[in-house]
Amino acid sequence: MAKRWVRYVMPVMVEVDCDGDEITRVVTLPEEIREDRDDLGHFLTYDEKFVRRSSDVQPQLHAFCVAEPRWEHEMFRVGGPVNWLKTSEWEEGFDLTEADDRYAEIEPYALRER
Repeated sequence: MAKRWVRYVMPVMVEVDCDGDEITRVVTLPEEIREDRDDLGHFLTYDEKFVRRSSDVQPQLHAFCVAEPRWEHEMFRVGGPVNWLKTSEWEEGFDLTEADDRYAEIEPYALRER
């Protein structure tokens, strides 16, 4: 089974109490999710080992199409995309303690073709 990761960007708003020099709130804006791109404008797609792959060929192109966020009402984006997991099921990051030694040898930003 082929698995691919498609990278997206989601804004985060951070409220700061300037008098107390503290952060009082953090709010994610899933309504503003967009595809992430490299400096040349290419979409960022990775294989199951997090090696970057060209997004112009299969199965990366297929993964990109499946992952494209969709909302119930395109004109009124509210909450997360309806074709993704519920936002309460989203993970906040990868558990780096599970990373194996092979990942340390991989340059994740280098584009590699198969």
